[in-house]
Amino acid sequence: MMTERHSQPEVFVLWHARHLAVEEDGEAIHRDLDGGIHLDEEEWRILGIYSDREMAGARGQGAKQLPGFRDEPDCFCISPLMLDEDLWTDGYFTEYPEGIQED
Repeated sequence: MMTERHSQPEVFVLWHARHLAVEEDGEAIHRDLDGGIHLDEEEWRILGIYSDREMAGARGQGAKQLPGFRDEPDCFCISPLMLDEDLWTDGYFTEYPEGIQED
């Protein structure tokens, strides 16, 4: 039996970045000079996948009160994604720090 594709196959992923990079004063680097989330030495967590941007935003606001997330309240990101769309089609490369080798 064939199924009909959704007429609106877009979903919204709510992410949070925990930043590991620190400045000379020991403070984590959360945002770049242009205001964007700092994208170096961070760990990403998915909080949920939602049918609309408003639901994702509301969840992010609530999460700002939770341990860990409240330490970096400006590091939430909502990404629209299309269902049934391939991502990472070219694979990836891992660069290991000196002295660490892949098994």
